Formats: sequence, C-alpha cells, structure tokens
Amino acid sequence: MTETSDRDRDRAEEEAAVWLVRLSEAPEDIGLREGFEAWRAASEVNAEIWARTARAYDLVGKAAPRHREHWQTRAASRRTSRFPAGGPSQPPLRSRQRLGRRSPRRLGIGAAAALALCLVIAFAPNLLLRAQADMVTATAEVRSAVLEDGSRLLLAPQSAVALRFAGGVREVRLIEGEAFFEVVSDPAAPFRVVAGDSVTTVLGTAFEVRRMGDVEQIAVQHGRVRVALHDGPLSSATALGAGEWLRIAGTGEPLRGQRAPDDVAAWRRGELIARDRPVSEIVDVLRRYHSGAILLQDQAFAAQRVSGIYDLRNPAKTLEDLAAAHGARLTEISPWLLVVTTR
Repeated sequence: MTETSDRDRDRAEEEAAVWLVRLSEAPEDIGLREGFEAWRAASEVNAEIWARTARAYDLVGKAAPRHREHWQTRAASRRTSRFPAGGPSQPPLRSRQRLGRRSPRRLGIGAAAALALCLVIAFAPNLLLRAQADMVTATAEVRSAVLEDGSRLLLAPQSAVALRFAGGVREVRLIEGEAFFEVVSDPAAPFRVVAGDSVTTVLGTAFEVRRMGDVEQIAVQHGRVRVALHDGPLSSATALGAGEWLRIAGTGEPLRGQRAPDDVAAWRRGELIARDRPVSEIVDVLRRYHSGAILLQDQAFAAQRVSGIYDLRNPAKTLEDLAAAHGARLTEISPWLLVVTTR
C-alpha cells in the first residue's frame, strides 16, 4: 500500500471541506454529486477523510448555528489590520505565560455549520502543538513582548514559541511560524533560538527566524549570529552578518544569500517579499493572515515561481491579483473559504 504523506492528507481535508459546503448548498445538483463521487473514488485517503468528516458532521447535525450575527460581524472585522502600531505594552513575558472585495455568497445554515466543523477537523492538531507554547498568535495577529532579560520579541501570525530563562540560560524554541528578535547583549549568557534542527546563537543583534514545515530560515538585520545544526549537512557553525540569510530545507544542502537589511522580517510592515519562490509557498504564508481556508485546486498555478512584494494586510485581494496574473481564478465561496481554480 502506498504511504500517504501529511500533505496529501491536508489536501484531502481541505477538499472535503469544499465538497461538504457545496453539497450542502446544492443537494439536488446531479452534476455536482457526480463530481464529488469521482473525487471520493480517486484515492483511499479521499474516501477515508470524507467518511470521517461526514461522520462528525452527522453528530453536529444541521441545526442553525448560534450567534450567527456575531459570526457575520467578525467576518467584516477580519479585514481590519491587526499589526501593532507601536512597541510592546505588556510587562516582560515569562516562561509558561499564555497570551492569548467582491461580495461573498451567503452560506446556507447547513453549509455554515459544515464549514465550521471542517475547519475544526483540519486545524485541531495545531491546538495540541500550541499547548507546548508560552506565547501564541492567532490568524492575522502580530504580538510584541519584552522577555525576562529585556530582549524584545515580535511574533508573526499563527506562530508559537516556548521560553527557557533560568540559571544563566536564555533560550527560545520556535515551535512554528516566524519571530523577530532584538537581543540585549550578555556575554555571560548567549541568547539561543532553537527551530527544528537549527540553533542560532547571538550576543546582541536583531534577526528573524522562520520555521514552516521542514523549512527553516534565519536572516540578520544587524549584528552577527552563529547558526549550527543538531545534525545534517551543516557540520560546523556558520556565521551570518547584516543582510545575510540561511535557508535549511529537509536534508538538502543549506542555501545562503544576501538581501537588504531593511527587507528582513518585512511582515512587520505587512509585506511579503518573495524572490523566485513557488506560488504554493506564497499561499502558505497568506493562509496565516486569512481567517479561513485557502484551497489550491490548480496545481500548475501552485508550482509557478514568482517574485514580488505582496500585501499581507488583505490576503484575499492579494491572492485574487496573484491568480489573475498567472492564469488562474479565485472564487470566494464564503468569508471563510477561498478556492483557486483554472480559468
């Protein structure tokens, strides 16, 4: 039996969510039903995920969702930027502290419940992962904090860190997402950031660490850092200076490059700067800024490589423009579901 990857399962869960919404909206559409049956029969994982989704939806039932007016109000408010205008306003963060376009078609009552359920099924694993964290951000949320040693931390959307500050140790573990650090120098206690297989050590500097899936990237705005791996092709520590970055992807050879120091952690001003990156990677970032699901059904579009500056403050409009420029089309099924298809 062919082993199913996490990416295949994630794609099947997203597609199951789309089918459940569409079938709930048009239960008498014979063509839609035939398309669904073809999708379900296309792979064992599709059939498995659908059975689990349908079983859970049966338990929820098709009762009208409570607080629907509140949902609609939140849908409008999600278009408002949540980037902080100034510096941190809260007291120093300590270990184990928890921190908390086109008019869309209106979903039917059953479809809204179906979509809400599918989003819970798709994203519940992240709740368990984030239980390990001392600081977590939600979708489209950027949070600033002062650490116990006076260093400053800025956490990008859908990111999580765990802290260890005791006995002369200053360590932050990036569980997922992106973080920007401005470190207070202390030669007696080097500041370390652990992200997957990489360990970044500094005395005093400003830099970004990103961890998304099996890809890790470190970029320095000013100062110097030293990056080492627990194991793998980077056998010895590598020093990075202002504007330099290092990208580690799986077991492949690490990539190193140079950029303008001001471009490091451009998400702090609501921008994504991409140079020869696949569209799928751009969409992965946009998902962290969109309060809902984004489904890529056009794999040719997903594989195209692009360069540009993309607006993170309005992910739906950014995705619509990106699709239009590269031969695809964005359909907004609801404020919570965007689907990219071929034209």
